[in-house]
Amino acid sequence: MHLTDYHLHSTCSGDGHNTMLEMMLASYKKGVDILCFTDHVDIDYYLTGEADPNCFSNREKMREMYEEALSCAPKDMVVRLGVELGEGNHDTQRAIEIASSPEFDFILGSIHNLKGKPDFYDIQYRDEKFCRELIDCYMDELLELARIDCFDVMAHIGYPIRYTRRAGFDMEINLKTYGEKLEQILKTLIENGKGIEINCSGFRNPLVGGTIPTIDVLKLYKDLGGEIITVGSDAHRVDQAASGLAEGFDILRRLEYKYVTVFEKRKPQFIKI
Repeated sequence: MHLTDYHLHSTCSGDGHNTMLEMMLASYKKGVDILCFTDHVDIDYYLTGEADPNCFSNREKMREMYEEALSCAPKDMVVRLGVELGEGNHDTQRAIEIASSPEFDFILGSIHNLKGKPDFYDIQYRDEKFCRELIDCYMDELLELARIDCFDVMAHIGYPIRYTRRAGFDMEINLKTYGEKLEQILKTLIENGKGIEINCSGFRNPLVGGTIPTIDVLKLYKDLGGEIITVGSDAHRVDQAASGLAEGFDILRRLEYKYVTVFEKRKPQFIKI
């Protein structure tokens, strides 16, 4: 059985701690045999939410570090290069331009901040009403993003709960709280040939304690006819390599997914679980 990781960061991301070579070798030791690096390229500057004209300045660094890792990759390991493209709905033309870069095998589409606001990581959460208003806007922006052809798979649907819960507000993004909007987002992704990821970072975060998105969302995606699903550790350092992947694969089996998806040159490939 293949163990895949299609959400992985290196020092090409501002919050990464290890090189691609180090992350690759650490992942291989944990049993990963197919991985794709997805370092951050965010359209906005995370501290302000304003447009960042230098958002793709790490391009050459990514290519050079990837070539270094590839030259040292174990013979039985597949290593690919992707990107986590943030806030594509904030500047559609720029996002499409970045996504068309020929070196990329895979594009994760994500939203880390709302228009004109800082990353959810840096927001000062005041009360539950304030949290709900932000999450309502987040869901609307996910739907905007779902309609844009600048990515292959939508990343960590439910991202804000990492930080609302850290602030002491027990918010939920699941079918009970946002069922109508989630269904609309998932249907739009499916209609446009896009997938979702099962982000396993929540297994190492006691405030989340599971997958992002929640299991009921993963089930709904399958029930609606969704087939494109990637698994990602969202690791940012070597001690997080392959973290949660086995649990993620177990959940997909329980939900009766037959295949996990990997990408090469933006084309999906389906691997039997």
